Amino acid sequence: MQTERLKAYAHTLLTTGVHFKKGGTLVVSTDVEQKDFATIVTREAYALGAAEVVINWRAHEIAKERLLHASDDVLSQPAPWIPTYYKTYVDKGAVFLSLISANPYAMQGVEPNRIALQSRHLNKVLDFYHEAIMGSAVRWCVAAVATPLWADLLGFTGTDEEKTDTLWERIFTLCRIENVTPEEAIDAHLARLAKRTASMNTLNFASLHYTCPNGTDLTITLPEGHIWQGGSELDKYGTEFDANIPTEEVFSAPQYDGVNGIVYSTKPLIYQGNRIEHFHLTFKDGKVVDYDAEVGKDYLTILLETDEGARYLGELALVDHYSPISQSDTIYYETLFDENASCHLALGAAYPTCLKDSDGLSKDELKARGLNQSLTHVDFMVGHEQMKIIGTTHDGHQITVMENGRLQL
Repeated sequence: MQTERLKAYAHTLLTTGVHFKKGGTLVVSTDVEQKDFATIVTREAYALGAAEVVINWRAHEIAKERLLHASDDVLSQPAPWIPTYYKTYVDKGAVFLSLISANPYAMQGVEPNRIALQSRHLNKVLDFYHEAIMGSAVRWCVAAVATPLWADLLGFTGTDEEKTDTLWERIFTLCRIENVTPEEAIDAHLARLAKRTASMNTLNFASLHYTCPNGTDLTITLPEGHIWQGGSELDKYGTEFDANIPTEEVFSAPQYDGVNGIVYSTKPLIYQGNRIEHFHLTFKDGKVVDYDAEVGKDYLTILLETDEGARYLGELALVDHYSPISQSDTIYYETLFDENASCHLALGAAYPTCLKDSDGLSKDELKARGLNQSLTHVDFMVGHEQMKIIGTTHDGHQITVMENGRLQL
């Protein structure tokens, strides 16, 4: 892969993604296998005037060994430096870039209760960081890096270099950076998402009703004062950034206790390095009261038992079934891509930015206005080529939002 093309991609992540500013601090979370691209990002950030670039390295193999062999006391007591590390950079006003690659078997063979133990306690000590992300108190972006393992998962062939280059080409196209017309390029696309968001906000639906031949029949009430967002967004200080590259969604928050019916997943969910597939959830007054999965039910149980809020929804997102990612007809085994190929929902915490006049409200105040609170936030895909969504306005009018998988607004 030509270095100049990777530099251009890194530049997009830093400018359109986290909207990096001269003199700022960049925190990059990345796998050790991604070191070459992480180096390019680092150089590009310093070229843009960074005061500091901090790398938070991940190694799945080492993380797995810890889960397999460390004592329960170790897993339940995160090291004090972990929250200190994140608080240092949140307080400093750093921007956060997370580089990801698919690895759906990373934690295969680890007992589910071990994963749950570590995750539960780590989420507690990093609650302030998740609040900063969810509330756009910091700018952040999640983006992809091609790896041989991911290329193998997708069936690409050749040498490691050849198949990784093929995956890079796919990433550049789906991120709308290369191989697209000016009308489909990233800036024009973000502008269209902004218009769709404005339409949804103007209609101010009271509820949305999802139906699909696969069995989905779900009604989601929207809280008073909800806001739809899509494409780029503003941090709490008014600076624009794009939290996901690629992105195809417009999203909002449901009334946490206003979800009723059943919904079926349509793509695999990779959770804590394990696959959950062909699952369904039944909701009553917002809460999951029944569920099952053909693959990974134990891990679905772990997710739902994170805390009380994990059994409620915190996000609903609309994605046209005919988006480029969907039309690539590929399961990417990575939520960043799979969620942008499909309408999706999220179990767990809601984004406070999806509610008018929410800045400064406490968790209890946000919940009183309808937003779910949780230590987790996990997207799962429900979109389908035959999905229909009908919106009902506050005066009872019904408007088709989606027909046969295609958004009408």
